[in-house]
Amino acid sequence: MYTELFKLCGFEPDEIKKERPRIDKAFKILGIEDEDIKRGEKRLKQYLDIELLGVRRFLGIWMRELVNLVLAREEHEKIVYSDFPMELRPLMSMMLSTDEKKAYFATPGQIINMTMGQIFDKLTPFLVAGEENGLPPGAAHCALYQTRLGAMVKGVIPFPDLSVIASYHCDQPAEAEQLLHEVYGVPVAYLDSCPDPNWGDWPKFNDYRVRYCGSQARKLFQMFEDIIGAKMTDEAKRAANKANAIFRLKFQQLVELIGHADPQPISQTSLVHAFFLNSMPTRDIAGKQEALEILCGEVEERVNQGKGVVEKGAPGVFCTATISVDPGITRMIEQAGLAIRIQIPFWLSPWVMARHPYREWADMIGVGPCLDIPHSCEAHVAINLANCKAFNVDGAINFYPYSCREWVPTVMITKKTIERELGIPVLVLEGDCYDTRNYSAGQLRTRVETFAELLRAAKAAKAA
Repeated sequence: MYTELFKLCGFEPDEIKKERPRIDKAFKILGIEDEDIKRGEKRLKQYLDIELLGVRRFLGIWMRELVNLVLAREEHEKIVYSDFPMELRPLMSMMLSTDEKKAYFATPGQIINMTMGQIFDKLTPFLVAGEENGLPPGAAHCALYQTRLGAMVKGVIPFPDLSVIASYHCDQPAEAEQLLHEVYGVPVAYLDSCPDPNWGDWPKFNDYRVRYCGSQARKLFQMFEDIIGAKMTDEAKRAANKANAIFRLKFQQLVELIGHADPQPISQTSLVHAFFLNSMPTRDIAGKQEALEILCGEVEERVNQGKGVVEKGAPGVFCTATISVDPGITRMIEQAGLAIRIQIPFWLSPWVMARHPYREWADMIGVGPCLDIPHSCEAHVAINLANCKAFNVDGAINFYPYSCREWVPTVMITKKTIERELGIPVLVLEGDCYDTRNYSAGQLRTRVETFAELLRAAKAAKAA
């Protein structure tokens, strides 16, 4: 019944046949039925550039990881979880230090979002379970962590032997994982930093912040070794650094190719599946890189042929609405006649990509230099402004995620700064990156269409 769905996700017939017992077992636990499969097929065809092999390959990685996640306890001795905003490199370093059969590593919240949310549109039961078990609605809890907690308490995915989490973006990951520890007894390793920069600090690199984070990373790795029983190796750290750099730099090239093309050659919804693998420690490193190489070639061919998902000459926008659970919102923006040149946080500005003063030291301990980037209002505003300048956009859509305590304070300052310094209009849309129960593409459409008309008129007047 799911053969066509898995073909759309890049599976070959032989692989589907071989994996059928595992898929059957996982789908039964997940409660995926015939109607869900039909809905999944429809959504893939409706929202994603499914005709591109690179897109199908990325979908295949997510679907394999969904099955692996559900069956992790019966197939592995140990389980290690993490989720955004934890950086990929320390996770990969730990993963590559262990035997594949011994330990399974995953970011369960993102896996569920990219599959049960984006493909099957069946996220609500997990969100409700998370709300009923310690992360109640109306308290600005991060829906990503409501989802992962809900999946665990429902018995859909196993509780881990260790959870590794970063707290340098905001308090939500650490708060949710403290609940996981206190109520369910899961050991948690925290990667702390000092997120207290003053206005004017950005983009300076702060020595004490970097060194403090390094000391926390060493504690994290020691806790991993004690609980999982595997020794961190320098070889694993080097391999993780290399794999991360190769994928990130190639993805950067793809983002720039799309952002500077006219017409826009591919929907930004299709890029989401590649981007979020940047924080997912899959062991299929070669498959992930191959999918990206294929997609880059296919997009370049579309650019050369002048093919696009919006009309040539359409107003270009910078958009912060990276909604991993619902592709319909991004597609609605494109269908309104707006070319999304760039989405945050797909592109890294030159100062981030430049040689970091602590790069050698950071590579040595397996923690990336991004840990020292001040996660402040000032940094948010400056990075958003850099995106608009780099891709010469006609306007910006600034998403107001009302449950994100890190992002929300920056929204109006970003709007005023872009309008003042670049003289382009900014539309603010309210929503939630990981939970679309309280809003939809249909509800936002009228405002986006009106904004699109405004940009078209402004662009025509400028060209006259």
